[in-house]
Amino acid sequence: MGITYEELKELLLIGHEIEFEYNKKRYSINCGQDYWYLTEYYNKNQEFKTTEELLEKGRIEGKSLEDIWSNVDTRAVY
Repeated sequence: MGITYEELKELLLIGHEIEFEYNKKRYSINCGQDYWYLTEYYNKNQEFKTTEELLEKGRIEGKSLEDIWSNVDTRAVY
């Protein structure tokens, strides 16, 4: 079973990282030393200073994470 958007927010706020699929593409949300990254595999990163900024400004196909989350496959959190 997948995780809800509210669960995603909670997991990120305590430092967890996640991989997921959306429209048959793989993505990851992970934390580096100074930034959080939203990455489409084999493509470019989006950089954010905080998890709040990532959740507010991160975009996939022009849509926010909150808008797409019900269509994300999180059954396997890698």
